[in-house]
Amino acid sequence: MRLFRSSCVVSRCVSGLCQSFEPAISRQAVACALPISSMAQYTPLSNKSCDYITNEQGSTHLVWKTKPSNVLIIKKIRAAEVQKAFKQLVLYLCQEKQLCVTVEPCVFEEFTGDDEFSLVSKDLKKLDFDSPSCIDDIDFIVCLGGDGTLLYLSSLFQEYVPPIIPFHLGSLGFLMTHAFADFEETLERTLSASADSPLGVTVRVRLNCELQLASESEQLPTSTECRRVSPSGYTIVGPQTRVARMAALNEVVIDRGSSPYLTGLELACNGKYVADVQGDGVIIATPTGSTAYAAAAGGPMVEPGVPGITIAPICPHSLSFRPVVVSLQRNVQVRIPESSRMSAWVSCDGRNRQQLQPGDGVQITSHLWPMACINKKETTADWFTGLAECLQWNARLKQKPLM
Repeated sequence: MRLFRSSCVVSRCVSGLCQSFEPAISRQAVACALPISSMAQYTPLSNKSCDYITNEQGSTHLVWKTKPSNVLIIKKIRAAEVQKAFKQLVLYLCQEKQLCVTVEPCVFEEFTGDDEFSLVSKDLKKLDFDSPSCIDDIDFIVCLGGDGTLLYLSSLFQEYVPPIIPFHLGSLGFLMTHAFADFEETLERTLSASADSPLGVTVRVRLNCELQLASESEQLPTSTECRRVSPSGYTIVGPQTRVARMAALNEVVIDRGSSPYLTGLELACNGKYVADVQGDGVIIATPTGSTAYAAAAGGPMVEPGVPGITIAPICPHSLSFRPVVVSLQRNVQVRIPESSRMSAWVSCDGRNRQQLQPGDGVQITSHLWPMACINKKETTADWFTGLAECLQWNARLKQKPLM
């Protein structure tokens, strides 16, 4: 049996014995260190090119310190509508706004043989994550596609994320608040943001998912040791390959995978046993993810500014296991007990599925680096507009008057 550990601090047991949390009240639970103590710390950290300011109403605004000059474009791959919009956007940014544009290397492959693209390709830089200066120089990001493209963008940036302008060119587009038809006006408003005319942003908190596998050694590596990416997509911390982390914008899902049987999981919060999860699995979602898989599982839809984590069971074999919302400061742990009949699977935002064996666990905390998406109107207004237009929330014919 083993102990859940904080991603920042290695917890020790008395007399060197490691014990997992149990439902027995007499067994003292081990409290894990809380990563953040104030909601103010979830505001995106300012960088060399911009500041984030939160007013008394809790709204966050962006102000440029220096005029932005470098932009990264992340686009949906091989979609005809997006390809046309991408070329139009590149021409505008390079020729009219004189900005330095960076794109992913796969974009050059996608437009091989395109004469129109070849005219501007010489002015584009290739995104290189092995070069710190390439990432540090990016002032903001333009995202072209649907919600999946924004989730992909989140997976690329496991730490600091520059401010994002999301343009809707996908299917649902709940998170993509801007229409591409208005891209010139949107970019002009973004580039001119100042103290006199700040730019409203929606702060989307992320979750830090840490896999803790039963066969790991007792001494865990610290976050200051070397980092690399495993084939599964998780960031490996230290020289070992048994501890891995990844950021999630929507949710972390632990489910039964292809097994036809229900899965047995142990759920804990801040090291204290909460419940056994017997069913298809459990969803740990951010406010952003509360309108995705968690909503389909019967969870509440939570406005992005609410500092909470939704815990929603998937098809629980219980009539009374309802979804709950806990503080964003909580440390949520899910473990497959050694007595479990089956393994389970974990994924972050539907990506990088990893199998978990009995004795393995997942620890989920708030991520230190949220995402800031530039608003079309205002955070709450954009959110309710998305609910009504994309999810048809409260769609009903109005009742006729009596007279």
